[in-house]
Amino acid sequence: MREKPAIKKARPHRPKRKPGRPKKGENVLPRPPKRLDIQPTRTLAENLLDLPSECNVGTKKNSKGYKESWTGYKLHMDCIDGDIPVSTILTSASLHDSQAAIPLAQLITTPVGGKRDIWTRPPANGLVKEVVLNG
Repeated sequence: MREKPAIKKARPHRPKRKPGRPKKGENVLPRPPKRLDIQPTRTLAENLLDLPSECNVGTKKNSKGYKESWTGYKLHMDCIDGDIPVSTILTSASLHDSQAAIPLAQLITTPVGGKRDIWTRPPANGLVKEVVLNG
């Protein structure tokens, strides 16, 4: 029997406001910080606890613009030359790859074989590349 996706928790309700620029003197609630902004300041254990690990549904658009969905998990791997896996993290299918990059880099305390800074594709977020390269 296949595993069913976990039921998602309801997001906390934020009061709606009128669209557009706020009026002079209007107090606007600041947005909560994103996961990528918080990860560099936390320890590996805190980052791993923050990543979702339950079974759920991941969706993305393919090259033709159609949505593709899958149910289950996603295995994030940090590999060096010759496709040798150095560290892995198992997360929910819906987690974006960039959100697992910093914890993967934290799993390796020293560069392995000096090939840690070579990317097959450059990271979409400059913060991720800065944290991984500078340790």
